[in-house]
Amino acid sequence: MFETLKDEEIIRQLKRAELQEELLGKDNSARKIEDSAEQIFAVLVERHHSAFSRLIGLRYGLDAATCDEIVQDFWLECYTALIRYNPDRPFLSWATTILFRTAEKFLHKRRKEIQLSPQNNFFEQQHAHNEDIEDTVFEKEQIDSMLSAIRKLPKELTLLIELRFFQNKKIEEIVEETGLARSTVFQKLNLAYQKIRTQMEKNNP
Repeated sequence: MFETLKDEEIIRQLKRAELQEELLGKDNSARKIEDSAEQIFAVLVERHHSAFSRLIGLRYGLDAATCDEIVQDFWLECYTALIRYNPDRPFLSWATTILFRTAEKFLHKRRKEIQLSPQNNFFEQQHAHNEDIEDTVFEKEQIDSMLSAIRKLPKELTLLIELRFFQNKKIEEIVEETGLARSTVFQKLNLAYQKIRTQMEKNNP
């Protein structure tokens, strides 16, 4: 039912469900007629949880379990904040702001416990079959440098890189999800490329 709806329309449905539950006192018979607000919200969670986890990992360099924990906290924050959300605004941009704010709060509280993702293990597995050790080391260093550069981007640029290259979104899809003009998407992606190249040059003088 909700799979083809945009995020903003799903939230409109959610708000209507919450209002109905409030008026009817969450009567069980009412729940049989329409999906509950919690069920509708679960659609958003299923749709975006993995992507948000990857985005947190990309920006902060955290292991998958920590990213998942942060995103779980984010969904609680997000549900609480929905009362202030205007569905006329793009959900993805609004939610990303809360996502990064939640991550910052989480990291502040658990700074001493945070461990960065074991990139070495990942690349060793990916290139175990490669007999050219020098090429393997060079490629790993290049990828590490690129990821480090991406993590230093402003959050809006990080989001665009995530959508374009890690989610393989078309430009038209990015325009629809972020609410940005097509020309703005191109400009910001080009700016992101420039910043990544500049940072990589600093990392590898």
